[in-house]
Amino acid sequence: MFILKEAWGSVARHKVLSIVSVTTTVVVTAATLMGLAIVQADTTARTTAYDAQRVNAIISLDKAKIEKKNKTASIDWSNYELSWEQYSTYAEAAGVTINAYYYETSDAKLADGVKAVTGSSDSTGSKARGEISIVGTSSKAATQSLPDSGFTLVSGKTVDYSATAVSDKAVISQAFAQANDYKVGSTFNILNPSDAKKTIKLTVSGIYKNHAGGSGVSTTYSDARNANNAVYVSSYTFMGNGFYSATKPGSVGHDLRIVFELSNPKDYNTFVKKARAAGLSSNYIISSPTLAAYEAKTSSLATLAKAVKIALIVVCSLGVIILLTCLVLAWMRRNEDIGMLIGIGVGRARIAWRYTVELLMITVPGVLIGFAIGTGLSFAIAGTLPASDVVRSTPDLALIERVALGAAAFWVICLIAAIIRVALFRMNTLLDPVTYGTDSGSTDSDNAGSDGTGSSSEATIGDEHASASADSTTTKGDTASSTETDKEEVSA
Repeated sequence: MFILKEAWGSVARHKVLSIVSVTTTVVVTAATLMGLAIVQADTTARTTAYDAQRVNAIISLDKAKIEKKNKTASIDWSNYELSWEQYSTYAEAAGVTINAYYYETSDAKLADGVKAVTGSSDSTGSKARGEISIVGTSSKAATQSLPDSGFTLVSGKTVDYSATAVSDKAVISQAFAQANDYKVGSTFNILNPSDAKKTIKLTVSGIYKNHAGGSGVSTTYSDARNANNAVYVSSYTFMGNGFYSATKPGSVGHDLRIVFELSNPKDYNTFVKKARAAGLSSNYIISSPTLAAYEAKTSSLATLAKAVKIALIVVCSLGVIILLTCLVLAWMRRNEDIGMLIGIGVGRARIAWRYTVELLMITVPGVLIGFAIGTGLSFAIAGTLPASDVVRSTPDLALIERVALGAAAFWVICLIAAIIRVALFRMNTLLDPVTYGTDSGSTDSDNAGSDGTGSSSEATIGDEHASASADSTTTKGDTASSTETDKEEVSA
């Protein structure tokens, strides 16, 4: 209790230093907690979160490279389209777990009485196309990679992607339904791609709204190029009705895209290497839309984390300098306090602990307030920081423990400094003479010193007391002598 009382008294006597120390501790703690939360989020985004994500891979033709090689020649792009067998070869060569989904498109013609959606320009484009485009998809995931950026179902239901038999179910656009006055359950006919004299009957299972204005979405033309003329069916329906074999993939209107889904980025890198080793030409590009999108999301977070690291170094350095300066100023000229305490029997270790308690009284509240402010602000701004949908820039228990350990380390250093400060204290420093500068009245002393008497030009406190005593004695003696002389004169 004695130590607490004395320590609090010392803190109260140095109000300005105490306020500066508490404020600095709050700012440094809050800034450190918030900054490290951002840095930790960036680290997680580049390591744990990155490695845990499922990755897709797409093999696409590098048309720019081929066109550069064939500047004058007419290019038949169907010769460059990969076959199912080639895709299978590259997938098997990877030796890792792969899920594959795909979409395949083929132009088709409508039977009499069925109208295609006309575009804004009423044009059919530069190449002959069918009236509608039949799109076969292998899974729901494939709809996210559709040529027209996918769609949103507004009524009915989608087709059964897991079906292993040909079905008559199809999903059509709102515009196509309005043009023909169709609704869910309506039927319509298209021409068989292998025999134009035959028709294929399809039943509307759902009606969709395309993402007009999105990437790859066009409603300009009045043929199969118009996104509203896309009719979606299952992959088995697509193949079973002969659309797969009617034309060659790569020919006009026939597009085949297979998307490989891998467990993690490591498997993706393995797939890339193995596919090249299996003979995939440099005319083809292997890319991952998911990785590209992920890196685009987290790049801003990485930039922010770099800036935060620099800011943390500056803030923490300034904070340490300010706190140490306040500590030194508070401990200056404490010799009398230390000497008095030692003189009354207080141990040096206890004195050092008192100085440490003074520091704890200032910094502990500052650290706790800093934790509260830093945590609150981190959660408040977490949603506004880059890549917040990937990782959250908020402090967790482990991070708080790290900051607390840092504060504890600083306290230990200060405790050691206090112990050293008290341990090196010498009692005889309290008995050291206090010297004063000489004035013009010290001429006699100077002369005495020059005569070899060894007198100094400066006098100590003890010398002054001795001189004062001698002067007093001399004065008394002179007074007595004068009195006796006066008496003798009176007698005479």
